[in-house]
Amino acid sequence: MIAAEENQLSPAWMQPTEEEVGLSRYVGVLRERWLLVAIVTTLTLAGAILYLATTEDVYEAEANLLVTPTSDTDPFLSSLPIPRESSDPTRDVETAARLATTLEIAERARETLGVRISPEALLDDISVEPVAESNLVEITAEGSSADEAANIANAFASAAVAQRTADFQEIVGEIRSRLQAELEILEPGDPARPAVEAAVARYQTLLQAEDPTIRAETEAAPPTSPSWPRPLLTLVGALLAGLILGGSTAFALQTLDPRLRREDQLRSRFGLPILTRVPQEGGALGTKPTPLAPGTLSPATGESYRTLRANLIAARRRHGERGSEAVMVTGSGISEGKTTTAINLATSLALAGKRTILIEADLRRPAIGSTLGIKAESGVASVLLGSTSLEETLVSAVQFGENLKLLLADHQGGWIAELFSLDSTERLIEEAKRLAEYVIVDSPPLTAVIDTLPLALRVDDVIVVCRLERTRLDKLRQLAELLATNQIKPLGFALIGTSRGERSGYHSYYQDRDQNRGRRDRRRETEAAPTAYSSG
Repeated sequence: MIAAEENQLSPAWMQPTEEEVGLSRYVGVLRERWLLVAIVTTLTLAGAILYLATTEDVYEAEANLLVTPTSDTDPFLSSLPIPRESSDPTRDVETAARLATTLEIAERARETLGVRISPEALLDDISVEPVAESNLVEITAEGSSADEAANIANAFASAAVAQRTADFQEIVGEIRSRLQAELEILEPGDPARPAVEAAVARYQTLLQAEDPTIRAETEAAPPTSPSWPRPLLTLVGALLAGLILGGSTAFALQTLDPRLRREDQLRSRFGLPILTRVPQEGGALGTKPTPLAPGTLSPATGESYRTLRANLIAARRRHGERGSEAVMVTGSGISEGKTTTAINLATSLALAGKRTILIEADLRRPAIGSTLGIKAESGVASVLLGSTSLEETLVSAVQFGENLKLLLADHQGGWIAELFSLDSTERLIEEAKRLAEYVIVDSPPLTAVIDTLPLALRVDDVIVVCRLERTRLDKLRQLAELLATNQIKPLGFALIGTSRGERSGYHSYYQDRDQNRGRRDRRRETEAAPTAYSSG
């Protein structure tokens, strides 16, 4: 209920869109973390290869016992405690299977084999199971060689028959002895004597026979190949396990990862356009926090900032605005390319013939002056406090002509947070818009310091800079909530650190075009310089 109320109160651009579903989403995650999946799969395969190299071969051989329950019509056998025919024929087979794994049978098999291992250890190499829907019991033996496996299986089969026969003959002998004692007390003419004599003779015959209910059906033959390990099966299983484990790990890390990794993460959270995609630019956009000046950019990166300029101009025309445009460039964290974006957007506008003022509002960590090699005696604080006028404080960047003016930071301590709360902040923006067609404001990250929020309320548009592999999604959400609370809708995102993709194939094209554009811009600046910043 609370979530529903929040969605109703949040502006449309903060409403999360439907998550990307289907195969493309999973392919994107796996493509992003392919190296992790490859490492996990490789380690799994390496483990499987090590296992195959160190594991001894195991051979399996099978011998079968045939269980034949006695018929109830045989008066002699039916009186003995041996399996008899019943309505559940599999029960007798299962009983025979359990009786084939006793310690007595294992001891007999050990003596037959002539080995010194214990009966318990020998039982570990044996498995006895009924063969489904039949009277057969299968004895499977394992061994380190084919002959050893066959010998163990046959020894157990013989031992099972021998043990059952010994038990059978012991019972028969006890019955015969009892009948013999009964026969000795009967008189020669007693009518019962012939029947007892016949029974004694029958049991005497059974004493010389094996258990009629069980016999060895088939002997085990030495197997032609080991049953384990199976190299192909092991490697295929390790490959599949590695891919599944690696993929699962990739998705788990993706779910738990707090940082922006893909463009679609922006699309799934915010209803704002991506105004430009700036390629990864080596050190400065990669690891070094120092902003990049236009002269240090690659042609592809320079083109990205010209794309941002084109989208900014197009948005202004689309909205039907006739006045000057004041744009704040901010972000959710430090070292995300915010100042680089502000500098290159301003210089790109200037080179396109647009009178532009770049205001350095990041008073805590000023970097524009050092990046462009420009110093100023006074700056933002002086103008806000009324010590100097804006026109007197603006400085030029010679390399970009008179179309670009800079208002640098000149305050790095004291009550910085209160400067932009002064009424003079609004006058600063209005005066800058009177002097230039575009005013670009380099702001500190609003989620870190709230200094420039009053300034954000007075500009026309806000561009949010975010950077792949660095921007935290929770901080970006906090920035969006802060802007939404103050009824500020950003113009869109400038996404830093994207893949160069096909741009790299056009490097020479960009370079040639940049040289031609630079010559035209310098010629245009020379012609426009005398009247570029008239106050009328």
